[in-house]
Amino acid sequence: MKTFKFLQAIIFSALFFFPLPELSALDVINLWRHPEVADKNAVFVDIGIAPIVFDNLEFKVLPLEIRLDYLPPLPLPFFIGAFLKTPNPNLNSFGLRIGYHFDLYDPYTDLYFVYSFDFGFVRNDILIEYNDTPVPINYYDFRFGIRRFFGSWFGIALETGFKFESIVVMLSIKIN
Repeated sequence: MKTFKFLQAIIFSALFFFPLPELSALDVINLWRHPEVADKNAVFVDIGIAPIVFDNLEFKVLPLEIRLDYLPPLPLPFFIGAFLKTPNPNLNSFGLRIGYHFDLYDPYTDLYFVYSFDFGFVRNDILIEYNDTPVPINYYDFRFGIRRFFGSWFGIALETGFKFESIVVMLSIKIN
């Protein structure tokens, strides 16, 4: 029950930090258009600074989660990217991300859906080669997130999986 109340507090906080403009019910989301902040050829670097794990309400600073997303010049707002959890002390997780952005008609807000593929088999081969213990492999993960920019290049992002096991608070930087 405490986890449910904590989840409600996080969702309320997200709505507070990422307010949406006043729109009619039909104008809340556009599935076919790039968000203004996530236009074609946009590159985002996200650095996870505060992962919140719901199992025992842990706040871990390390390992840092780093994400790089690129929106190629396509008609629809698809993106490709990569992710990495920094070693602490071992290599934790790295892989590819493929996703889709949704336009919320707010020039500084970016809502996205992600499919992540973890290269855990490569990581475990490296760990075994150096006589270390392999870790469980998660070949896929479906995630969604929201970025709110405070200007044209700096923002804050929240990202979670569909299991709601954790929320990652990230600093987001738009490179171009």
